[in-house]
Amino acid sequence: MDERDAEGIDYVEPESEAKVFSSIAELNLVEALVNISSNLVEELRYALEAAEKMKGGVPGEIDESLRRVREIKENIEKSKDKAMEYLVRLPSGLIMKDTFKPVVLGLTNAAQYIDGSYYRLGVLAKKKKAYESLLNTTKELTDILRDQVEKLAKAIRVVEGNPKLALKYIDESMILEDKIDHVYRSSLMEVLEGARDCASAVLAWEIVGNLEDASDIIKDVAENFKYFLLHKV
Repeated sequence: MDERDAEGIDYVEPESEAKVFSSIAELNLVEALVNISSNLVEELRYALEAAEKMKGGVPGEIDESLRRVREIKENIEKSKDKAMEYLVRLPSGLIMKDTFKPVVLGLTNAAQYIDGSYYRLGVLAKKKKAYESLLNTTKELTDILRDQVEKLAKAIRVVEGNPKLALKYIDESMILEDKIDHVYRSSLMEVLEGARDCASAVLAWEIVGNLEDASDIIKDVAENFKYFLLHKV
C-alpha cells in the first residue's frame, strides 16, 4: 500500500514494489516466449515448404528454401540470447527464473534439431537420394510437430488472460508427442530400407530422429510451462 512520510511524500512499500517488478518481469518474459514460439511455428512452416522442394532435387531451389529455415532458426537464437540476459538479471527466488530458463533453451534446441534435420534432407535431395518413404515420413512428422508447437504457442499467448485455457492447450500439445512417437516407430524400418546405401540410411535415421527428438523437447517445454501455469490457476 502506498503511504506518505512526515513531509507528505509518497513512497511504495517494498513488498508492493516487488510485486510490480515481478509482474513486469513476467510480462516481458511471456512476450519473449510468444516471439520465440511464433518463430518456431514459422520455421516448421518453411520446413514443410522445403520438403516439397526436395522432390524436384533442384539445388538452387533447395538451398533457397533451406536458407529461410536457417534464418528463422538464427532469429530464434538471437531472441534466446536476449531472454537469457534478462533472466540472469532477475533476483533468485522468482518462480519464472527457474521455469522460463528451460522453456527458452528448449524452444531453441528444438529449432536447432529441425534445422539439422532439413539440412541433412537437403544433402540427400541434391544428390537425388531423397526417396519417397523418407520424404513422406519427414513431412508427416513435421506436420504433427507444427501442430504440437502451435498448441504450445497458443498457450503462451493466452497465459496472462486465460491460464485455464492455456492449460488446455498445453495438454493438447503434450498428447501430440505420443502421435509423433508412434509415426516414428512405425515408419523407421521402412525409411531405413528405402535408402540406396549405408550413408543415406545414416542420414535418413538422423533426419527422422531429429524431428522425434524435437518433439520430445517440446513436450519437456510444455511440462515446464505447465508447472508455471499451475501457479496461476
